[in-house]
Amino acid sequence: MRIPKTTKQFRRQYVKMSRSGNNIAKLEAVMKLLIRGDTLPARYKDHALKGVYHNLRDCHIEGDWLLLYELGTDHDGRKMVIFHATDTHENLFG
Repeated sequence: MRIPKTTKQFRRQYVKMSRSGNNIAKLEAVMKLLIRGDTLPARYKDHALKGVYHNLRDCHIEGDWLLLYELGTDHDGRKMVIFHATDTHENLFG
């Protein structure tokens, strides 16, 4: 089990995606898998990012809707997952 953390950006985008008609339950299902420490099924196209985002991973919730997250440990060595952002590819990476 991982400790979940969210960034301010993620929280704003979560509300935005929810209000824009996206099925937020799909995002929450992926988040639950990550919190439990499960490997994401291949359909989510989970992969590590490169360059300035080298410490992050992204996965496809559906279509062009992405979730950016980071796996790590806190100062006490407990496993955690940080949810950084969720939006379209264009809005996240320009």
